[in-house]
Amino acid sequence: MRHLGPDEWQIFRDVRLAALKDAPYAFGSTWEHEKNRAEEEWRASVVSRTRFVAEADGQVAGMASVGEAGDAHTGSLTSFWVHPRARGKGVGDSLMLASVESAKEAGYDELLLWVTENNVHAERLYERHGFQRTGATQQVRPGDDRLEFEMSLRL
Repeated sequence: MRHLGPDEWQIFRDVRLAALKDAPYAFGSTWEHEKNRAEEEWRASVVSRTRFVAEADGQVAGMASVGEAGDAHTGSLTSFWVHPRARGKGVGDSLMLASVESAKEAGYDELLLWVTENNVHAERLYERHGFQRTGATQQVRPGDDRLEFEMSLRL
C-alpha cells in the first residue's frame, strides 16, 4: 500500500481507466469520457486528493482516494476499486484501512462514500468497516437512471 506522488499521474490514469473498463457501473464517470483527458488533468487529479494504490507481485491490485467532501470536517472516499485478480485476497480491506487512517490523519470527523445500488460486495466491505447508509441517494451520473446511496463512518 502506498500513496501516489505528483509525478505518478500515469499510474493513476492507467488504474482509473482499468477500473472504468472493469466496473463501469460503479463509477460516476465513464471510460469514454476519461480516456482522452489531457496530462494536465491527470496530474491535477493526482494531487487533488490522497491517492492510494495497493500492489501485489509488482502490479497494481487496487486503488482508493480520500479528500475533502465540502467542509473541513468531512472527508470523502472515492475511486475505490480492486482489480479482479486481487478480489477476495484482503486488498479491499487493506485499502479501506489505509483510507480510514488517512481521513483520521487529515482531521476529518466523518468519512462519506457513495455506492451504486445492487453493488452488494462493495456494500458488505464498507459495512464491515463500520459504514452505514445515511438515507441520501442520487443519480449515478446524468443520463443514467441508476441510483447510488451515501454511506458514512464516524471517525
